[in-house]
This record gives sequence, structure tokens and C-alpha cells, in this order.
Amino acid sequence: MWAMPRRRAMMLCGDAGGRGVTMSDATGGWEQVAPAWERNRERVFETFRSSSEWLLRAAEIGEGATVLELAAGPGETGFLAADRVGPSGRVISTDVAPTMVEAARRGAEARGLGNVEAVVMDAQKLDLGDDAVDAVICRLGMMLVADPTRAFAEVRRVLRPGGRFAYTTIGVPDQNQWMGVMMWALVENGHQLGAEDPFAFGGPFSLASPDRNVELLLAAGFDDAQADVLGGVFRFESADDYWNIQTTLAEPVRVAIETMDDEQAAAVRSTLDQMLAPFGVDGGLALPTQVVTSVATA
Repeated sequence: MWAMPRRRAMMLCGDAGGRGVTMSDATGGWEQVAPAWERNRERVFETFRSSSEWLLRAAEIGEGATVLELAAGPGETGFLAADRVGPSGRVISTDVAPTMVEAARRGAEARGLGNVEAVVMDAQKLDLGDDAVDAVICRLGMMLVADPTRAFAEVRRVLRPGGRFAYTTIGVPDQNQWMGVMMWALVENGHQLGAEDPFAFGGPFSLASPDRNVELLLAAGFDDAQADVLGGVFRFESADDYWNIQTTLAEPVRVAIETMDDEQAAAVRSTLDQMLAPFGVDGGLALPTQVVTSVATA
């Protein structure tokens, strides 16, 4: 099975200019890919539905609760929460990218969810008062926050006593070939995506260790901090389907491909096809996913 050692994963962050893309400076990048995320909202949601459902259970979200969702993207996880809290509850769907927030607003309106408020907000500086919400959730966003210690302190501040903070992050590279195969195909062809450490804060694997999450939560003043892993698969119809998804949803990959000439892009695609071959299942592809699940009490 294909694997990505840490030293190879070190080459997987950033744009074609070698600058890492994190939540602290990636608003523009997320703005670029937001339309593609909205077009593929159901597909991405279904791939990580188990992660979203875990969040609602872990956060103990019930009727009448006020829920804050961080890094919500197009908002699907928050829509699940909106069904749980009912008309007497409220979901505050937030993202650092205005175009993502607009996508969430459109999604809520299309579903007739009057209890969802979509607003632009940085997880590191929450525009809410103390003890303002009953639960905070985040699906696959906290690892991109440049300063999670600051973000966790903000979450602790806005949570009411006894409130739950539940979030999921990307697990170790070797268990997330759905994202790694494309990046390594680029590296194999001499297209280094950046020199920043993807295991450092703000990188995609910065919160890939359950122990690290527990330590950060306890340091922020949370109680009963727990972390585990949850596996799954990301299915693709074909290598073409995989290529299209990766080059439209992943901003660093999109930028890298756009800067290549036809010959360079063809070489990357040829390498990619070879790397994807072992993941063939029933005429399509099934690539592993792994997320870290973390939960704590205020």
C-alpha cells in the first residue's frame, strides 16, 4: 500500500511560490475554491458524514441549544445541527472566507432553515460574548488555524459552563491517501508545493496526533478531554474524477497545475495514474481517509 513518510509530507504545503497556505493567510485561497466546494458540497459531506454525525453526538446537541460552527465551509454539518436544535435553537455558521459564508447562507435558505445564521468570523477572534453558546463544533478546520491555542481559548470563553467543544482534524498522512497521492505525484515530478512544515500549527497535519489535541485542550482549561481516530474512504468514479476533484477543491494543487505547461501537467497525470492503480475497487477508486476526533467540556 502506498505510504507517505513524514519527510515527504513535509513537502506538501503551500502554493507554487513556496508559501504555506494556512487559515491566517488563506482567505483569498479559500475564496478561489469556494465555488467548487459549493458545487461538490453534497459529495464532500457524504464522504465525511460519519465525522459530522460524530460531532453532533459528542457535542451532545439537543433541542433548543445554541451551536457555534467554526470553519463551516458550505455549512452541511451545521445544517444537521439545525435539525437537532429545532426552531427554538440556533446555529451560528461561521467561516473566515466570505464566499464560503455566502454558500452556507444559500444552503440554509434552500433547506428552509430559519434557525441558521451564517456570518464571517475568524476562529482565533470570535465576535461573541462570554458564555454565549451551548456547544462548538468544527469539521476538518481546526488544523488550519495558525494559532490553535488562541482559538481554543476563544472557544473556552464563549462556551457556557458544561458546554461541549467537539471537532475533527485530518489524521496522519499514511492514512489519508485521498489527499496525499495527488500531492506526491506533484513532488515526484519536481513540483515542490512549499517548504513549510505541514505538522506545524496551521499545517494540514498539525493536529494529526490524538495526544497533541488532548494536551492543547487541557492547556486551554477544558475538562474531560478525549481524542481518538475515525477511518473511512473517499470514493472516486475514475482517475479523471480524482484529478478533477483535487484540482478544483485543493487551492495549492489548483495553483500548481495552472502554472504548468501541457507537458508538465501530462507527466504529473501519468505518475498519478500509476499511484492510483492500487486503489481500484469495483471499476472506481477507494482511497483511505482518517480523522482525529476530539471532544472536551468547558
